[in-house]
Amino acid sequence: MGEWFARLKKIDLHAVADRLGMRRDGGNGNYFSPSRQEKHPSLSIYSNHERFGDGWKDHATGEGGTPIDLMIYAGQAGTPIEAANLLASWFDIPRPSRDKPQQPERKSKEDYIAQRCLEQPEPVEAYLRGRAIEQEVIDRAIRARTIGWNTWVSPSVEPGKVGHGGPAAAFIVRDGGRVVAVDLRYVDPSLNGDVKTQCQGEKNGYFWTSDPHRLKRAHTVFIVESPINALSVECCHFPSNVAALAVRGVANIENLDFAFLRGKKVLIALDHSDKINEKTGKRPGLAAAWRLSERLTAADVASRFIDMLDWEEGEDINDVLQNHGVDELSVRMKRVEQWLIPGMPAAINSQDRERTEGRRRVWLPGHDWSVYWRFRLQDDFTQYVDEFKDNADDDGNNKRSETIGDLCAFRVAGMSRLRIQSHLSTINGTPDSQPETVFGISAQLARHGNTLQRAVITDDKLYNLEWWKGRFGHIWKPAQFARMINILERTADLGARDVVNFVGLAWRDGQLAALEGNDCFFTEPQKQCLYYNITFPRGTQQQARQVIQAYQATFHGNAAAIAMVWALGAHLKNVIGFYPHFEMQADKGSGKSKLLESMQASFGFQVLSGQMLKTDHRRRASVSYTTNPVGWDEFSKLPKAVLTDIDGLLQSTYRFEFTRVGATLTPYLMCAPVLLAGEEVDIQSLQSKVCRSRLTVEKQGAIIPHSLPQFPLWNWLQFLATVQPERIREEHHAMVAFCRKHSRAGEGDATSNRMMENYAAILAAWRLLCEFADIDQGQGRFIQDLLAEMNGHLSETDGTRLPWVRIMEIALSELDANRFEHPFTWEEGVDEDGREDHILFIRPNHIMDHLSTATNLRAKFDSLPVKTGRIFKSQLLASGVVAVANGTMMDDVERSISRARVAHLVGISLNKLEALGLSAAPKIAAREIF
Repeated sequence: MGEWFARLKKIDLHAVADRLGMRRDGGNGNYFSPSRQEKHPSLSIYSNHERFGDGWKDHATGEGGTPIDLMIYAGQAGTPIEAANLLASWFDIPRPSRDKPQQPERKSKEDYIAQRCLEQPEPVEAYLRGRAIEQEVIDRAIRARTIGWNTWVSPSVEPGKVGHGGPAAAFIVRDGGRVVAVDLRYVDPSLNGDVKTQCQGEKNGYFWTSDPHRLKRAHTVFIVESPINALSVECCHFPSNVAALAVRGVANIENLDFAFLRGKKVLIALDHSDKINEKTGKRPGLAAAWRLSERLTAADVASRFIDMLDWEEGEDINDVLQNHGVDELSVRMKRVEQWLIPGMPAAINSQDRERTEGRRRVWLPGHDWSVYWRFRLQDDFTQYVDEFKDNADDDGNNKRSETIGDLCAFRVAGMSRLRIQSHLSTINGTPDSQPETVFGISAQLARHGNTLQRAVITDDKLYNLEWWKGRFGHIWKPAQFARMINILERTADLGARDVVNFVGLAWRDGQLAALEGNDCFFTEPQKQCLYYNITFPRGTQQQARQVIQAYQATFHGNAAAIAMVWALGAHLKNVIGFYPHFEMQADKGSGKSKLLESMQASFGFQVLSGQMLKTDHRRRASVSYTTNPVGWDEFSKLPKAVLTDIDGLLQSTYRFEFTRVGATLTPYLMCAPVLLAGEEVDIQSLQSKVCRSRLTVEKQGAIIPHSLPQFPLWNWLQFLATVQPERIREEHHAMVAFCRKHSRAGEGDATSNRMMENYAAILAAWRLLCEFADIDQGQGRFIQDLLAEMNGHLSETDGTRLPWVRIMEIALSELDANRFEHPFTWEEGVDEDGREDHILFIRPNHIMDHLSTATNLRAKFDSLPVKTGRIFKSQLLASGVVAVANGTMMDDVERSISRARVAHLVGISLNKLEALGLSAAPKIAAREIF
C-alpha cells in the first residue's frame, strides 16, 4: 500500500491539472485556482525545483503538496484515500490486493442513498438554477459530492401519501469521509403527502456545508438554517476564505459541537425576519439565533448578527437572491448589527419601534432603553454616541447626525450568571448543596483575533475599572462604561447556566459528563488548573486503533502500552473513587524521553520538569481540577524537603483533597493521577498507591512515528460518559477478583490487596478501551503482560509494603550507628525452626520517640504515614516478626538493661527480619539470669 501511494505521488502534476480542467496562463505560466475565481493565476507547479522540489503551491493561501493534495484542494475528493482511488482510476495504477481476502465493508443505508443520488446529479442543477443559485456554486458542490438528485419512489406507498417519495434535491451530510444523512427537498411535495422535506439518517448533531475543505480553511463563516440558504450565501461576492454552513433546522442548534469554529469569524444569518408567533410574541428564527449566539459565546467563538431589520417580514436569504439578485444580497450580507445586546436592535425613532416588535431579547426599563441606542459595537471595539442632532429634510423627514467617540478597546460579547457546582458533587455525583454564583465575561480583543477571551468576576469587582483594564483593555469613558455594565447586568440570564469546574470525566447534575477547558470558569485559571484551556483531540475509531497498535509495538511486553492504558483510564477516577499513580523507571538510553514526548502528543497531557515542582503552588496547580494525568520527570533529584512535601501530595491525590489557599481563599481540588518518571524513582511510601512499568534497552521495539494521529480523547470521554457508572464499578470489581485469582500473593495483606485493586483499575480501563476502539481484548497479550508486571511488583515489594518495615529499617540503622539513646538489648536464642537466632528487645514507643526527636531524621519522620508507637506496635505484632517462646509471642516482656529493669519490651527475631530484607549487627552482652 505504501508503494502504491508513492507511485501516485510521482504522477506528473501537469497531467493531473489537465484532467482537472485547470486553466493556465500561456504555455508555461501559472494555473488559475480551481477553488475560486481570480483575475491573475496564483497556482504554480514545480518540477525538480532547487527550493521546492516536486509539487504545487497556491501563493494566495500557502497551500501545496502532492497530486493527492491537489485533488482534495480542487474539490474532487474529501479524503486522501478518495483522492488516491480517483487518481489510480485516471492513470491506470491498480490498487494492490490485500494479503488476506476480507469481507467487503457493508454500506450503511445513508451511504447507499447518497451513492444513488450522486449517480446522475444533472437534474439538481436545473432545480438550483431555478432558485437563482449560480452555476459555479453548483459545480463546486457537485465536485465535493455534497448535492445530488433523488428519484426513488416507494413501490408500496401510493402517490400523494406520506412516504411515497419522488424527485428531490439531495443534500448529503458528511462527518469526515462518512455519510451520516441525506436531506431531501421534494420538487412536488404533493406526491409525498405534502411533506416538503425529509431526512434519511441522523438529523441531530451534524451540519451541512457544500465544501467541507473550504469550511475548514475559511476565515469567515455564515451560519444559516437550510442548505439552500447556504448555497445562496456562497453566490455572494465574497473571497474564497468565506464559507457557509446550514444547521438543518433550528432544533439542531442544541446538538451541534461548535468548537471547530473557534478562531473563525462567525456571522449569524438565520431567518431573523420570521413572522411573530402570537403565543410567544417572538420571531422563531430570531429566537433560535439568540440561542445560537449563546452557544457560540460559551464556546469562545466570536459571532455577530446580520442586520435584517430592513428585510420584509418572512423574507429569507434565498428569497432576496431570487427577488433582488446577487448584488443586493451581497450588500445585505455585509450589513452587521452593532447593538450592545446581540440580536436586539434599538429603537431610535417611531419607525424603528414598529420594526423592533418581536425583537426584544430582554426587557429594559425606560431609563436603560433611553440610552441603550448610544452604544455601538464593532468586532473588537466599542463606541458611544457623544452627541446627536435631528434635522428635517425637504420632505419633512427627520434625519439624525451623530458624533461617535471611543468607549473601550474591546467588545463585551456576553455577561452571564454562572452557578459553579461544589467539589463534592463534582467527584461523587451527590446533590449540590453549596453552589457558588459568579459572572462569566466573554470579550473580543484585537490582539486575540476572532477567539473570545473569558474571565470570571464576582460581585465586588463588577464595577472595578482597573479589573476590566487589566483583563481586556483600555477604557476611555469610565462613566459611560459603567453605564454600559449596568445595562449588561440585565442580560445576566442570557446564557446563564450551571457549570462544573473540572477537566476530564466528572459528575454534572448527577450524570457523568465529558468536560474540557472551554467548559470551565475558574476565577484564576492559570493557577487552579494545568489544563484550563485544553481542547481534547477529536478523531475516529480507526485512529484509536492506530495509536493502540503503535504503543503496543514500541516496547515489547506492553511496557509502553501499560502506561498508555493507565493514562486513558485515569478518567475513571470519579467513578471508582480512586486511581493509582504510575511509576515509569527507565534505564539510561532506553527511550524514556522519546516515549514521554510521544505520550504528550498522543494523549494531550503535560510532563513537568523538576524545576517546575520546587514550589508548593506549582505542584498544587499541576494536579488540581482534572483527571487528565500529569507527568513529573526526574523529580527524585529535588531536595529532601521538597520530596517530603511531594510524598504527602501524592498520598492525598490517590483519592481527592480539597483546600483553599491565600487571602482570597482560592479553591483547589487536587486529584490528578501523576506519572513519575526517571532512572531512579524512590517511592517506597507509595507502593500501595502506584502501578509501574520498566523500560529497558532490550524491550525496545518500533519507534512511534511522527505521523501517528492523536488519540481521539474527546470521543473516548464521551464514550465513558455514556457507560452506566454501575457497569464501570462492576467491571472493576470483576477485575479485582481476576487479579486475586492470578496473583502470587493470594489473599495477601491489606497493602497487596490495594495494589491488586490498582492494577484491576487499569484492566477495567483496557476492557472499556477495547470496546471503544472495537479491538479484541487479547490483542498483543496485554492482559498477560499486565498480570506479570503486577506479580513482579508484588514479589519485589513483599516485606516493604507496610509502614512498620520502613520504621524498623530506620531504627536498625540508628542502632548500628550508636545513636539510639533509649534502652534496648540483644539476646541469643532459637527460632521456631530450631535455628540460632538473635532477638532484639526494644520498646516500640521508644523507637517512635527517637524518630520524632532526632534532628537527622526529621524529613523521614514527616514522610511516615504512622507516627505513634501504638500503631507501630500493632503492625509489628501482626507482621509475624516478633519472636515466639513456648508458643507465645514475646510481647510485654521485661529485661534488665544497664542495671535497670525495663518492662513492656517486644522481642523481635533477627532471622525473620532478614527474611524481609532487613539486617542488623547485634551486640550480645553477658547473659543475665533471672
